[in-house]
Amino acid sequence: MSRDITTAVENIVDSAEVQPFLLFEGEFASGYVRAWSGYGDLSWDSKTWVGTGTLLSISNVQETSDGSAQGVTATLSGVPSSLISLALDDVRQGRSGKVWMGFLNNGVVADPILLFEGRLDIPAIQEEGETSSISISYESRLIDLERPRETRYTNEEQQGLYAGDLGCEFVPSLQDINLVWGRK
Repeated sequence: MSRDITTAVENIVDSAEVQPFLLFEGEFASGYVRAWSGYGDLSWDSKTWVGTGTLLSISNVQETSDGSAQGVTATLSGVPSSLISLALDDVRQGRSGKVWMGFLNNGVVADPILLFEGRLDIPAIQEEGETSSISISYESRLIDLERPRETRYTNEEQQGLYAGDLGCEFVPSLQDINLVWGRK
């Protein structure tokens, strides 16, 4: 997939010293979590991103030429075991998650590149004594294309979707009807 990158990003990539970083934004029940792969706070897009250093890791972001759905995993290590239940209570399947790659040059070089956007799938916890690691998997929105859509054109389903709609009221009586079509 081709990406439109700004001239500033092109110039920084061609320079002798490159300082790349990753941004992660995840939507949770209590709000958004914004983290970046450096230290201290970072301001970009009118938002503050909390530096996690080496505690945050993002799996490889893959793209395929066949358009198949790929996922990404964000892992936060060093989480105190006492906070695990709070973290799990905040996770909601289907919430959005994004990963950007940006560059630093006395501040953020304009327009980090969006690498991945998907929906929260499942969290996994690995306990390591006093601290734990939380891994959250995100799936591409393309995964929805692989899920079957089971829709029945019945009055009951129509009422569930649109209460009071009479559009499918006579569908059961059509099952055994003998229609004469055209002329005799």
